[in-house]
Amino acid sequence: VSCLLPGILTSHALAFVQSVEDDPDASRGEIPWQVSLKEDSRHFCGATIIGDRWLLSAAHCQKHVDIALRANAVKVNVTRVISHPLFNPMILDFDVAVLELARPLIFNKYIQPVCLPPALQKFPVGKKCLISGWGDLQEGNDTKPEILQKAFVGIIEQNTCNFLYNFSLTDRMICAGFMEGMVDSCQGDSGGPLACEVTPGVFYLAGIVSWGFGCAQAMRPGVYSRITKFTNWILDTISHNGFDERNCGKFSSVARGCCQLCST
Repeated sequence: VSCLLPGILTSHALAFVQSVEDDPDASRGEIPWQVSLKEDSRHFCGATIIGDRWLLSAAHCQKHVDIALRANAVKVNVTRVISHPLFNPMILDFDVAVLELARPLIFNKYIQPVCLPPALQKFPVGKKCLISGWGDLQEGNDTKPEILQKAFVGIIEQNTCNFLYNFSLTDRMICAGFMEGMVDSCQGDSGGPLACEVTPGVFYLAGIVSWGFGCAQAMRPGVYSRITKFTNWILDTISHNGFDERNCGKFSSVARGCCQLCST
């Protein structure tokens, strides 16, 4: 099992459809927590760096056996995938998985972890948050971009989104997008990040791409796994599998509600 880490942006799938005046190409190092999961050199899902040996992705992505991870042309093996024990593949509830790397990443300006939010962190309705990935650019067109794509989407009120999806959402899900469509994640973006800037320069991982209906369709926003519902499980899982916060090295100190490296 191997994985590639690219340093900027990265399966339900994500697609970005937006107006031509917006530049969807991410610059090098702009989204340093984004990862591409690859199988036989082919991108299939996104993931997010949360520590120098740990990634977060969607549980539904982890049906693949051999995984490659790409970030800034850095290749790293994935040695272990730990999906949430309550993951339901039928309705994509508890759609989250922790991935352990074979060796630690070397953090630099192109490769950095995102902050895990405290369990009580709120992301207000309407807040614009960042999505990214190497997924399809249009629904029905499986051509993948060479450059990491990015876009901003708004957090959507839970009851409204639940109504749009015939009351199929659970508390472990959060919606983001626009009622008119046009901007969305798409095929190949699954497992990638929905990151919200809480204070200037500090991004919290609000969600990971999980599911939706098509790509960028009106009244069909993207549905993401709500990370605040999983923060404690993520930390417990990492703690029980070789992570010791007393000797954390390069791991974002999410347990203390920030994303500064423990070693600083």
